[in-house]
Amino acid sequence: MKLRALYCAVLLATGSLVPIAGSARTCTGDAVETWHSARIGGKALRYVACAGTLPVRNLRGEARGRIFYTAYLVHGGKRRPLSFVWNGGPGADSRTLQFHAVGPRILRGGTLVDNAASPLGASDLVFVDPIGTGFSTADDPVHAADFYGTNADIASVAGFVTDFRSAYRRAASPLYLVGESFGTWRAAGVAERLIDAKVPVAGIALISGGIPLGDMPDRNQLRALSLVNRTATALALGRLAPALQADPPRALAEARRWAEQVYVPALTAPDALSVAARAEVIAALARFQGLDPSTIDAKTLWVSPRAFRTGLLAGQGKTLGLFDMRKTGAPEDEHADASIVLDYYRTTLGYRAGRYAGIDAPESEAGNQWQYDQAPITPDSLARARAGEGPPSPSQPWTLRAMEKAPHLRAWVATGLYDSLNSCAGNEAVAASLPKAVAARFTLRCYAGGHMMYEERRETLRFGKDLAAFLRPSA
Repeated sequence: MKLRALYCAVLLATGSLVPIAGSARTCTGDAVETWHSARIGGKALRYVACAGTLPVRNLRGEARGRIFYTAYLVHGGKRRPLSFVWNGGPGADSRTLQFHAVGPRILRGGTLVDNAASPLGASDLVFVDPIGTGFSTADDPVHAADFYGTNADIASVAGFVTDFRSAYRRAASPLYLVGESFGTWRAAGVAERLIDAKVPVAGIALISGGIPLGDMPDRNQLRALSLVNRTATALALGRLAPALQADPPRALAEARRWAEQVYVPALTAPDALSVAARAEVIAALARFQGLDPSTIDAKTLWVSPRAFRTGLLAGQGKTLGLFDMRKTGAPEDEHADASIVLDYYRTTLGYRAGRYAGIDAPESEAGNQWQYDQAPITPDSLARARAGEGPPSPSQPWTLRAMEKAPHLRAWVATGLYDSLNSCAGNEAVAASLPKAVAARFTLRCYAGGHMMYEERRETLRFGKDLAAFLRPSA
């Protein structure tokens, strides 16, 4: 019987496809198997969905729970690229990337539709929910804390990746790790851990989390270059002078040049400035950010992310969004979308076990209990976190170490122009500062959106195409 006939299926009302009796099973272990079709990249693509769990081990090597995964696999041989995808938090499940950007079906207008930009056309996708998120749980509530820390998280997810590749016999597949926000730490850390274990990693995709390289020696450069994001935001909200508002590309270019040439040295040595030079810097900062000069710290010349978000529209009593500074309203109610996601798992994928944290079960305590044990928390690092400059302690230089250990490892970095937590210009400067052999393996992308830049309708297709191109080994 030809393969096409073997996988002939009946389309159910749920939209899932069920293989005829006698066809070979693709999924392993406790995974529920269903067959589907979606129109991706202009073509109808058939794939199998595997929704199941694998045991997960803590730092002591003890199996203390099960990680839930959603795998989408296309028949194309054991050498088809295999990408593991997760969000961040800490304590976030993978549904944002899966149902808003990367999965074969995404949420649009309160329903699931085919995702024309899904990278599934280029790579098989495995969405991973760390312990305490989605359907992933510890074997006993007292063991959950075993996984609520940066080092334990990296170790447990690296173990999961290894176990999945073994269970599904995918050792020959080019391996990619895709993480968003805090998930970029997980991607970079897992990459280094796997490389140390002689597991080849083809690439890491770092979305809205910068480039995990440890505590940066020149923080002033990154701070100065974040001005470009602020200028873009002020332009979008109509808060700049008419001359700047009239030509946004020119305004952004001018802001970047000034940041590089004037602001970096001013932040580095503010006490060395004359009174007149200090006044000029304050005036320029106010001009490029749309702020009242009196609100700028005349001693440090630094406007923290939190100060900018609360200051730009202070006269209107509004605070800019953390993830998209163009937005000032209350966060959207995601209850309806959550119900659709749960129904998708229960009905379309036929997964009946467990309860989904944050939907039909309480939210995980992972975020509240998280141990940032990858680096010490210092008074300075804690102060930066409170001002909106990232986690309470810095990352490790996982990215650089992994890329130096694996000369063929590539990195793809995606950033939103209106994100208060990241900087397109900053990432460019960081990559350029790395050794040439490493910097040459970076692909940098800046999108006209926020932290979840793919939710911007004009960027959804571009984001998906760019990521798919990276996940192809020949890219």
